[in-house]
Amino acid sequence: MAKLLEVTNLTTRFYTEDGIVHAVNGITFDLGEGESMAIVGESGSGKSVAMKSMMGIIPSPPGQVEAGTVMFNGRDLLQLSPAEMRRVRGREMAMIFQDPMTSLNPVLTVGTQMTEALVLHLGMKQEQADERAAELLTMVGLPNAADRLKDYPHQFSGGQRQRIGIAMAPVSYTHLTLPTSAPV
Repeated sequence: MAKLLEVTNLTTRFYTEDGIVHAVNGITFDLGEGESMAIVGESGSGKSVAMKSMMGIIPSPPGQVEAGTVMFNGRDLLQLSPAEMRRVRGREMAMIFQDPMTSLNPVLTVGTQMTEALVLHLGMKQEQADERAAELLTMVGLPNAADRLKDYPHQFSGGQRQRIGIAMAPVSYTHLTLPTSAPV
């Protein structure tokens, strides 16, 4: 099976006033096409930092990816320019954050946030993007999805915000099928 993602010796540090935080210490793993993997560990063990490092969203300063390679579809993500990485994020890969309030902009409607990537990455017209966003929200079990696009993140429960994050992650996939049987 072809490797979709190969992470080798990923190392991330944070340089703080209190010293160096060794957040990710040389992790290595690979993931084949069609495979699933869970990253588990105690709070503070570096799970989120590792994923943010791979996605190119570590705040710098104080964070710095010090070593390693992240090969995704034959490219080392750590060597891409910021502009190239922006094209990868949201089109080829996405991260669903544990706390959806930190990933949703509180001053923008959910519809605005969802359709931005559809217009930017897929070149959809706004009307098409609105329809696709409503379809994605329906797929994750949000009722009255077309009407809810006008709502702000604080108007949703925590579980609903998590579903919005899940719906937003694969916006570039035009033929995505998500399960709709989970409760809201």
